[in-house]
Amino acid sequence: MDKIKVRKYRDEDEELVKEIFALGISEQVPTSFVHMLKQPLIQVVLMCVFFGLMAVFKSFLLPVLVISMLLVGMRQLVSQSFTKYIDFTLKEDFSRIQESYMEERDSCFWVAESEGRVVALMAYVPSKIYQEFLELKHVSVYRSHRRRGIAKTLCRVAVDFARTKGYQTIVLYTSVVQTDAQKLYEHIGFKKIRQFRRPTLTAKFTNFFLFEYQLKVLDAEALGFDLLQQEGRVDDLKGPRAPGHGGHSNTYAQGRKEAEERVRLQQQHV
Repeated sequence: MDKIKVRKYRDEDEELVKEIFALGISEQVPTSFVHMLKQPLIQVVLMCVFFGLMAVFKSFLLPVLVISMLLVGMRQLVSQSFTKYIDFTLKEDFSRIQESYMEERDSCFWVAESEGRVVALMAYVPSKIYQEFLELKHVSVYRSHRRRGIAKTLCRVAVDFARTKGYQTIVLYTSVVQTDAQKLYEHIGFKKIRQFRRPTLTAKFTNFFLFEYQLKVLDAEALGFDLLQQEGRVDDLKGPRAPGHGGHSNTYAQGRKEAEERVRLQQQHV
């Protein structure tokens, strides 16, 4: 097995990082299309169109052609939705990695190398929703290098950093079609907290849910995070401490209580 080295992002990684991200998101198009076709509302609409045309025109070929065209159009719609998301993220986020992640306090962008080539990426930033939470973002691994523990190692880096800085919890978001990612996070110890839809007609029509996962830092000891730097596999995780993090335990307890109350209220409305 190739030796994997995890290190912080450099400017020369930009093109490969963008490629890995774009490929990872694009892989969700087929599964999202299948997910759409499994929805009862979609199936009812297609069946009504098929049998309606068949009853009116007394022809089997015409309904088949129309349904085929509808399926092609739906597939194209799904593809365009993901393409727009990729383009937006590459422009607004990945074009400013140094500014958004490397220069911001308690934020960082990491890559994993195999034989000197970047094959995976991961980033984290302080959560904008929960106090004392660190948000894990953009975890993606080249298809050819999956199932080698790379994603788990990247998650370990984030948890090790969170524990060092005094964050209470790691939070991340994934979609209903990313079943492999869900299994990975649940295997690591993340718990699914809630599911929700974006406030768009497409998301409602296709029943496309997003899942929020959380991992309590104090419950993550079983993953052996302390071994990472001892094995020489990861760069130094230490850095400047953000104001309000790593303070007194009373501050931790208060932030945790407030975050859990927000989650409880959100779950009541799911």
